[in-house]
Amino acid sequence: MYLTDFLRSFAAACGAILAVAALAGRVAAQAPAAEVAGVWIDHTGQGAVEITPCGTRMCGRVIWLKDPEHKSRSGKRICGTQILGDLRREGAAAWGEGWIFNPEDEERFSAAIELSGANTLKVTGYIGLRFLGETFTWKRATGTLERCAGV
Repeated sequence: MYLTDFLRSFAAACGAILAVAALAGRVAAQAPAAEVAGVWIDHTGQGAVEITPCGTRMCGRVIWLKDPEHKSRSGKRICGTQILGDLRREGAAAWGEGWIFNPEDEERFSAAIELSGANTLKVTGYIGLRFLGETFTWKRATGTLERCAGV
């Protein structure tokens, strides 16, 4: 008798837990996705990148530099350079399997980005394994920046 009552109580509790979990999942799925599009000040404070959709993925281009005449080591113009590409959504606030380009050294790496609050973006560049990469914190631009000429 006692075992039967225990099993009924256990089954009822499991059912209630599953119902709450399903409801929470539905509510989370209905919540608006975090928005990564916009202008972000890089970790150095010397540049700004505008992240926009490019098809079903996200891309980013340098639109402002503290020194607009700053060039790469080989003398190429940095302003206007696409530095993020092919980032696909991996979750409500994460994008990955893309690439990031270091315009100063003209090197390209795999990339992932993740919103950490509405105004903070974690940008990870890596070769091979993401957890071995380097992560930088970018902040959403709060004011209007004078765009580079031609951008």
